[in-house]
Amino acid sequence: MKTLILALFLSFSAHAVPFEGHKLLITGPSPLAVEAGRKIAAQGGNVIDVAVAVGLTMSVTTPYYAALGGGGFAVVKMNGAVETLDFRETAPAATGKDYYKDLPKEASITGGTAVGVPGIPAGLFALHQKYGKLKWEALFNEAISLAKDGFPVSGEWTHKDASEKSRFNPAGHLAFYKAGQENYKPGEILKQPALANALALLKTKKLKGFYEGPVAADIVKTVHESGGKMELADLQNYKVRWLKPLTTDFEGYKIYLMPPPSSGGIIILEALKLIDDIQLKSKSPLSLDELHGLAEVESRAFRGRSLLGDPDFHKNPIEFLSSQKYLDEMAKTISYKKSKVLKPFTDADIPKESSNTTHFCVQDTEGHAVAITVTLNNNYGSAVVSDKFHIALNDEMDDFTTHPGQANMYGLTQGEGNTVAPGKRPLSSMSPTLVEKDGKVVMSVGAPGGPRIITAVLQVLYRVLAQNMNVDMAIQYPRVHHQFNPNTLYVDKERFSPEILQGLRDRGHTVEEANSMAKGYAIFLRPDGVLEAGFDARGEGADGGI
Repeated sequence: MKTLILALFLSFSAHAVPFEGHKLLITGPSPLAVEAGRKIAAQGGNVIDVAVAVGLTMSVTTPYYAALGGGGFAVVKMNGAVETLDFRETAPAATGKDYYKDLPKEASITGGTAVGVPGIPAGLFALHQKYGKLKWEALFNEAISLAKDGFPVSGEWTHKDASEKSRFNPAGHLAFYKAGQENYKPGEILKQPALANALALLKTKKLKGFYEGPVAADIVKTVHESGGKMELADLQNYKVRWLKPLTTDFEGYKIYLMPPPSSGGIIILEALKLIDDIQLKSKSPLSLDELHGLAEVESRAFRGRSLLGDPDFHKNPIEFLSSQKYLDEMAKTISYKKSKVLKPFTDADIPKESSNTTHFCVQDTEGHAVAITVTLNNNYGSAVVSDKFHIALNDEMDDFTTHPGQANMYGLTQGEGNTVAPGKRPLSSMSPTLVEKDGKVVMSVGAPGGPRIITAVLQVLYRVLAQNMNVDMAIQYPRVHHQFNPNTLYVDKERFSPEILQGLRDRGHTVEEANSMAKGYAIFLRPDGVLEAGFDARGEGADGGI
């Protein structure tokens, strides 16, 4: 297994060692899910079969961010084409622009009013239907077994349960606490027979086993009892979307990025171009100049996020934000001597033309790959758990502009293009990404962590592709995050010297040390044909494969 040397941040002579494989690798947050994927690979399953098995198992082992009641994005290359899949949650039909007007701010975070229509089951099924090799039913064995027979909970599980206990509805206490009251200790066995029944229905009846019938009725009933307005028709009408990826070139590689409703793709595209424009590569890694330059690049790239929204409801100014003219203007505002604050964007600034999470990657040496980011938004989402099947439900409605001018739980002030509408998908920071060299996928990468996902993926890409670090070192490297609003530079806590922090303040940055930087996951195919994988030591995780 790979070695994670935290002393890396104290001595540049230390090295993080990636996990290696010769055929197919998996990296993700759950060791049990990674092992489930490895078993599918050993049975002859392809990249997509493995990814579906990992996703299903994570719904059992890590429901605080990967439950069936969430949604996500995927970037996939199979059979020569790169595509993106949007299985983001949607707003119920009974909602609208003024839905939260007279509700408290907490209404989009906790309770039934926070729940969007789930997309994870539909997303996994769509991937398998289009590209899977093994039978759908063959991918459920580990997930159902772990739910039915139980598994030892991790320290991460224990901490998340303890922090969210007061938010849960009664079914949440029954599902995730001993006798509905006491926290599980690390290593104690948790059984989820109700969830096993839901997975069995999804296995045998496919999408009808979740979006219709008893599971759908259970979700709707629970949402109503918790104050929300979801109906059976909302679930029955849910559809995934296959979208064309955004692309850009960087350091001789072609990068495939998630388009809106992800905001991450366009922000990363802008940032990579600005990195070239300001010649950041000429600055030493972790030097004051490099960290200042990264902060300024990130701030400018995030500046246009408030203009984005669901492309079915809103015209996104992608061409403008990615234009060389605009990026040249942004590059000219960056000085290595002093930080400069720019004014926020409004729609009037755009020329008129004739908008709690986890991640896993699966990649093989043949050039097939999938990067999948899934989410419930907050830990355990809305803290609403369905009464009969114990499915944790998301709180993705908080990713909409619920109260104009006010920041959401991640400090993001959303724009007009992201207002609530029936069937609409909220803007997201999820940024699954694939990288090609000479027509072959050589890297898959992603992260959880709200808007800090975007800067984590950006910096891992930069460290690997421009600075030739192995993926594990790139993931563990100290990071900085700037999302334009608020005008604050967040840095990894206790990973920078007092002199560096003071130097950043002297250049005009408001610096805040943060514990909660995003957790990166990546796989890289080296020129010698060996795959290497890394997961972030900032949280639990595992690498595996064959």
